[in-house]
This record gives sequence, C-alpha cells and structure tokens, in this order.
Amino acid sequence: MGVDDRDRAAARHRCGALVVRGSSARIGDRRGLIVCTAGSARWCGLVARRRRRRAPDDRASQRERDARHDGRRAHRLARAAAVRPRRRERSAERRRQILEGRSVTAAVAASSEFATALLLALVERGVEHVVVSPGSRSQALALAAAELEAAGLLHLHVRIDERDAAFLALGIGMATRRPAAVITTSGSAVGNLVPAAMEAARAQVPMLLLTADRPAELRGTGANQTTRQANILGDLATLDHDLAEEDYARDPVGLAVRLACEVLPFAELNRPGIDDEHVSLRGPMQVNVQFVEPLSGRHTETSALQALVRRRIDDERPQHPLLNATRKEAATVPARGTVLVAGLGADVDLVRAARDVGVPVIAEITSGARQWHTVKGYREWLDHGADGACRMIVTGLPSLSRQVWHFAERADVQVIAVAPAGREHFSPGHRARRVDLLRFEATAQGGDAHGDGAADAPGASVVADEPLTGEALTREAVIDAVWRHSRIDAPSADAIYLASSHMVRVADERVEASAVPVFGHRGLAGIDGTISAASGVADARRAAGAGALTRLVIGDLAFAHDVGGLLRPECEAAPPLQIIVVNDHGGSIFAGLEVATADPALYERVVRTPQPLRVRETAAAYGWAYHQARDVADLDGLVAAGEPGIVEVVIDA
Repeated sequence: MGVDDRDRAAARHRCGALVVRGSSARIGDRRGLIVCTAGSARWCGLVARRRRRRAPDDRASQRERDARHDGRRAHRLARAAAVRPRRRERSAERRRQILEGRSVTAAVAASSEFATALLLALVERGVEHVVVSPGSRSQALALAAAELEAAGLLHLHVRIDERDAAFLALGIGMATRRPAAVITTSGSAVGNLVPAAMEAARAQVPMLLLTADRPAELRGTGANQTTRQANILGDLATLDHDLAEEDYARDPVGLAVRLACEVLPFAELNRPGIDDEHVSLRGPMQVNVQFVEPLSGRHTETSALQALVRRRIDDERPQHPLLNATRKEAATVPARGTVLVAGLGADVDLVRAARDVGVPVIAEITSGARQWHTVKGYREWLDHGADGACRMIVTGLPSLSRQVWHFAERADVQVIAVAPAGREHFSPGHRARRVDLLRFEATAQGGDAHGDGAADAPGASVVADEPLTGEALTREAVIDAVWRHSRIDAPSADAIYLASSHMVRVADERVEASAVPVFGHRGLAGIDGTISAASGVADARRAAGAGALTRLVIGDLAFAHDVGGLLRPECEAAPPLQIIVVNDHGGSIFAGLEVATADPALYERVVRTPQPLRVRETAAAYGWAYHQARDVADLDGLVAAGEPGIVEVVIDA
C-alpha cells in the first residue's frame, strides 16, 4: 500500500464521509483536507482534519470559509432540487412502461415518433427538401429524414458545415419559393445558421430551421454544448417555437401537424402561381426542439404514421393571424411623371402594368422583371433628372446602384413602396409611403409617358450571336458569353447565379433584357455562402425536372470565402453547376469607391486583399473538373459546352 493509499485509509477510518464515483481522492494539503479530483463526488459529512489548537484569528478565518462552503452547498442543493422532480417523473414513467411489457427502446421513441411525424407533416404541406448537418442531439430528426428519403418522400442533402447547409437551403428556397428544412445539433452549430437566415429575412426567402437542443434546465449551468439558442434569430424569425419534452411526448402527431399547418401559409403562398393578395411573411422560421436522452429509438412504421398524419391534417384548419388581415392600403397614381424601379423580389405583374401604360421601368438584373427591354443606362438617366420624373414607384428591394437611392432622396420626388405590411421596404430617409396595392392612371396620349424612357421589344439578350475572337479577356466578355449560351426554352432553360461582386454590376449595366432566370445574394449583398446557395438552386431545379444547367459567375474572393461549398458526400450526385471564377486578384469592386484613394499599400493590405488561392488545385482537391479560358474564343467554347465544373477566367485588373 502506497503513501496515498494509507492516507486515504486513515481518513476513511476517522470519518467515513467521502463517497467518490469514477475517480480517486487525494490528500490535498498538510492539514489533511481531502480534495476530490472527480466531478461526481459528494460529501456525506465533515472531512477529517488534523486536530490542533488555533489562534482566535485562525478560527475566525475558518468560520468564514465554512460559511462560504455552506452557502455554495446550499446553492447546489437548490439547483439540484429544481431538476430532480422532472428526472424522477421520467424515470417512474419508464419503470411503468417496462412493467407493462414495453421495452425501454419503445419508451423513449417519442422523440423519434415526433421527428418522423413532423417531417411527414411538412412534406404533406409542400416541403420537398431537407438539409442535414450531422450531430448527436439531432439524431432523431436526421434518421427520420434518411428514412423518408429512402421511401422517396423527400430530397435529402447532407453537409458537415452548418453554414454551408443553411446557404444550400437558401438557394433551394430561392428556386422553389418553398422552405427547405435545415436540421442541426445544438450549440455553435445553430449560430452558423444565422448568416443565411439574415439573407433570407431581407430577401424574403422561406427557410425552416429545425434546431435540436438540450433540456431547458441545462441552460445557464455550463452544460456541454448548451447555449441559449432558442429564438436565436430574434425579430428576423417569422415563426419561432421552443418545444420541451412534455410538449411533443404528450401528442407527437398532433403537435407535428399543428406546426406544419402553421408553416403552411408561408410555404403554400410562396408556390408559383399563388400571389400575395392576402399575406405571406416570407423569411426564416425556427422550431427548436429540446430532446432528452436517450435521443432516438425504434421508429413508428412510416406508412402507418403517414396515414395518421394525413388524417390529422385533414381535420386541421390552418390559420395564421396574418391571413385574416383583409384591410389593404391602396393607391392610384398617374402614369405621367412616374418611374417604376424593380429590385429583388419585384412584383412582375406590377411591372407589366406599368409598361402597359408607358411608365419607364428600371429593372435590376436580379429583380426577375427584366424579361423585356427596360431603361438602358438607367444610372446616367437618373443622374440627368429622369426626364423630369417626380414620382418613383418601388417594388422589391433595389440595391445595385447609388443613383436609385439618391434620386429617391430628392425632396421633389414622391416615393411609394409597394410591399405587404410587416416587410422591410425601400424607404430612403424613412419618407416612402407604403401601400399594398397600386394602379396606374393612363396618360391621355397613351404609350410612353416620357417619350424615350422604355423600349417595347422583348428579347433574350443584347449580345451578338457569333463568338468574339482575338480579344483580351474582360468582364464584359464573360457576361456576353454566359448570356449568349444560356438556354431559354423550357423545360431545359438554364439559370444564372451572380455573386455579390463586380460582375453583378457589369451584368446589370450590360444586359438589356433577359428571359433567363437570374438569382443572387441581393438581400444583404454579402459574398458568404455563394457557392452553397448556387448549388441549392442547381439541386432544386434538377429535382424539379428542369434538366438544365445553372451557371455561377463569381469573383475570386467570393469563391475563396465559400470554397467549402464545393464539398459534398460521395453518395450525392454533383450538381448541374458551372462555376465561372473571374479571377481579378482581389476585391476589384472597391476600385470605384472613395477608399481607392487611400495609400496603395494600405488599400492592398486591408481592402483589396488578394488571396494566394490556386483555383486549379482547389478544384482537384474537391473533385471538380477544371478548365482555364486563355482567350475570348476559348471562353466562348467552354461556356457553350455547358459542362458542370469550374472555369477560371484570369483578368488583369
């Protein structure tokens, strides 16, 4: 027996008060204080101490230490008392179920039953895509999603990075106008969803976050992988629930159906062909579920549960308070003296009505309203007074030019934003009038109210049909090639995704009209998650049977920022995505801003920030095909081939 063992034996002999689980105790100091090195020890009485006479001051100090110890012990006991009743109730319930002949696995299957019922109910209401980031706490939801994928009921995407998963769901929501569900475990995993949710909130893209959590009593206790993740989106969320075990264990199917029907207005009203005449608050939604251990069990047979979910949904009458808001703010404006600006999420029917009465239309490239020719060179047109226009009608959120914002700030210009109540809308200086509905009063002359404001002829692009040769590679050449070779005939129509970089502005200035669907991060205009979002658009279009290519035009910085978006599991097919990397060695967009006048060395260091990323090697590392365009003819051929992969275009800035 060693010295430590003899000391412990002597201590136990004098005071059998220390019970240690899982680890040994040791003699802590020369007074004989026994200090536990394990976190799961408890004291049953006083610890043995060497008796000796103490001076009065020493005894007073000891009394203070004892008082502090008693206070801490009382605090621990009080905290434990708050947790024990629920644990005792759960244990008693499990014992009863075992005595009744049900296994422990069946006893804890409420989490699995609720997870499966929730996903089934969401599928019944129109959700088609689920994105999973693996984790322990979310295993019931993840396994349920895998089972439903195997049954052919949904499309499943797995991403190890929660940030990429959320942006993938954002792209799916852009393409389908239905929310994709994102499943994550607890802790920092939930925080990684926030950037994509912020973009979804501003761009009004539907997205559903299913976040797994630990029980509420563990919050604020220092428990592992536990934080205050419920309501993490704050006011950005259009729907927010924090579910405890007692919420879903009592009636898992009923709760799942109620939640799915609450999501329904957001999902159904965003389907193609269904307008916003009532109301539809698009954007991110969060359902936070507090799963208790064991975290999964034997699943209910899917077909039987699906039939039960369908019956319960038929009995449920989906309601949302916003659907009952019938009062609408309407306005009628004269066509003469009016200009209409269409930004991200524009009402295409309003744009068509404006064109019918001759109102000049400014449609940003990502507005979805540039099927027709609109005002060409609108920046200069606004700088020169817009032919005396005194009224600006705005639909959607314009963000691609300072001229639109500055024109709206003029004191002699009336600004009317057409947007549903509750949505953030365009309002420089907070002076815009918001209306739900707007109609135009035609001018007496008819036709174009400003003479030469808007052209009438529809078109697919403004570029030449024949490829350009013998020219140096430019940004304009890239845009020309992309639009020239993008198919517009359904069902094989292509799509274009423009990163928030220099290229989106080049396209906005160069393309007069486009029948090709154009997507982009124009809510908050960040560069994060661009590859993932474009992949989501490509995956969603393929799942819908579009059978076409999506082309992503992206700068080298945005490419480097989301290079992890290139990664996907081996069991998932690569997306029909052609990534065209315009490598101009850093943030060239800043060259046109006032910051470009700063000291060149400082500007290069902290603003332009060129990166040493090698696109060829990066493509090889992630298993993507790679090509580099050497000249305009080479670029034209690579884009025309329409092969998924990465095409690098090096441009001298």
